[in-house]
Amino acid sequence: MCARRWQGSRQIKPHWAATQGVDADKLITILAWDLNADGTLAGRPRVVDQQGITPANEAQAKRHAEQAIRAVQLAAPFDLPDMYYTGWKRVTAFRFDRKLSQ
Repeated sequence: MCARRWQGSRQIKPHWAATQGVDADKLITILAWDLNADGTLAGRPRVVDQQGITPANEAQAKRHAEQAIRAVQLAAPFDLPDMYYTGWKRVTAFRFDRKLSQ
């Protein structure tokens, strides 16, 4: 489920702060994670892709991913409608970038 349609994104946003520095605004980290029926995480969020890595921001890429994982962990448990559990139990591609922190 993508970030635009996933209701839990409003809970993640306050916990996300994009990295700073040269070309940091180009970094994009895509995470996936699974949720239990009560909204808690079923394991650790996983990095499925990273984009926008340049020689100038390469050192920041790992921190960008760590901050994305931490934002999900801090936001949990998610307050999502029980009746739609089959639709939100698996988040397959949630995008963390500069725009999410605005």
